[in-house]
Amino acid sequence: MIYTVTLNPAIDKTIVLESLNLGHVNRSLFSRDDIGGKGINVAKVIKKLGHNVVAMGFIGRENSNYVYKKLYEYGICCDFIEVDGETRTNIKIVEEREGRFTDINQLGFETDNFDLENLIKRIKSRVNSNDVVVLSGSLPKGLNVDTYKIMIEKLKEIGVKIILDAEGEALRKGIEAGPLLIKPNLNELKTIVNCGESLEDIKKAVSVIVDKGITTVVSMGEKGAILFNKDECFYSKPIKVDVKSTVGAGDSMVAAFAIGIHDNLPFEESFRLSIAASTAKVTKEGSQAPDRNEILKYLELVEIQRR
Repeated sequence: MIYTVTLNPAIDKTIVLESLNLGHVNRSLFSRDDIGGKGINVAKVIKKLGHNVVAMGFIGRENSNYVYKKLYEYGICCDFIEVDGETRTNIKIVEEREGRFTDINQLGFETDNFDLENLIKRIKSRVNSNDVVVLSGSLPKGLNVDTYKIMIEKLKEIGVKIILDAEGEALRKGIEAGPLLIKPNLNELKTIVNCGESLEDIKKAVSVIVDKGITTVVSMGEKGAILFNKDECFYSKPIKVDVKSTVGAGDSMVAAFAIGIHDNLPFEESFRLSIAASTAKVTKEGSQAPDRNEILKYLELVEIQRR
């Protein structure tokens, strides 16, 4: 089984405008609501690719019914711990004329270490050594930056395979516990290491992480993506498509790697699937997940170079 853990989920509201006119009334062309947060976005893509997944984490009690309803529609099993307050709403503004994307993310509910202990106990009661656990996204108010480190240490006692997708101190601390794989984008990587933007600069910057046995995938947007582990380095050029939303592109990559690790695929194959999944995702509005056939269509177009 694959499990995703979202500590700070969201209701994503995407508003599409011709152009945003600051300080004035703006009329939207259309809008859409969805559920998100990085782990939930990962779960949606895993399900689209035909694998079973359980979404776990925290959820705000006051608007939990909407999140449960959407997960049921997607056919995703879930086991959240409800906490006081609302699950946050994130506003995604898409300007069609400029091709510009603006995110306004709320803070959301507050949790504490007692909630975290309960969540870890619940996860440990469900998983076994053959499972993959994805820990991803921002931390809610009330949790310390070493939260992911604590979770990884506790879950590694069972022997599960862990993917971490975070940023800043939460990522830095999490790396200390030795997850199997991390997937920062270039900006997230720069929050933990001094890093230029060339492939050689990135390779040098992540060498310390890779030497710890952590496979590292860096997504670079329009410049493609690169995968490093102790034995291999692969680079993929981006596939040119009509970009409608970048929300969830990195999460789609993580979903592909979760499936690859679960199915014991070579990292090159997982990398190829991740590029196809993220490419298919950016052609979809908002945080809408791409369908399996859309992902497979781009799989044939992915070019992988060994570096």
